Amino acid sequence: MDTTNRFRTVRLGFLWRFSGVGPGCLLGLLTAVALGTSGAVDRLGVGPSLLIAAAVVPLVALPAPISFWVRADSEGLTLSRALLRRRYRWHDITGLDMAFGEDPDSDTARLTMRLRLTTTPATGRGPLVGVLGLAAGHQLRGTEPGGLADLFALLAAHGVPLAEPDFADRVLAAHGRPPLAPGPDPIG
Repeated sequence: MDTTNRFRTVRLGFLWRFSGVGPGCLLGLLTAVALGTSGAVDRLGVGPSLLIAAAVVPLVALPAPISFWVRADSEGLTLSRALLRRRYRWHDITGLDMAFGEDPDSDTARLTMRLRLTTTPATGRGPLVGVLGLAAGHQLRGTEPGGLADLFALLAAHGVPLAEPDFADRVLAAHGRPPLAPGPDPIG
C-alpha cells in the first residue's frame, strides 16, 4: 500500500484476477485475422502465426490486475480500472454494498462489492468495486489479501458505512488489525 500525506492507495488487482483474459483473447483473435488477411501466415507458416496470436493473450491478460486500485484523499475516492478512472466525492458515497451470492457458472460462494452513491438515486448503487471468491457458507478462505483489509479500513476511516461490518471485522482480524470503530448503522 502506498501511503503519503496527500493520498492513500489500495491495490485491488486480487479482485480482478481474470479481468484481462477477455480482452486478451479478443486481441489475439484480431491478431490472427490480421495475420491471415495480410498474407503473413503464408510467409511465416501456420505454426509461428498461431504462436504469435496466442502470445498476445498473456501479454494483455497478465498486466491487467496490476492496474486496478482505489486512491483516497481528503476530497474523495478515485477508482481506477485499466484506462478508466472515475472520481467520487466523499459526500456522494453513502456506503459499500456487500452482496453474498454464488457464481452462476460454478456455484462457488462469492462476495460482490459495489459503492452506494447519492448520484444514482434510482438504485443508489454505483460502480462495481470487485468480486471476491469465498469458502463454502460465505466464510473467509484464510487467504484474503491484505489489500481487502486496507480497502475496508480506508472506507471506514472516511465514514463510509459497510453493509457487512462483521465480515469486514473478520477480514481485518485475519490481518492483525483492529475491528472497525462503531459508526453509522450499516446500509441495508
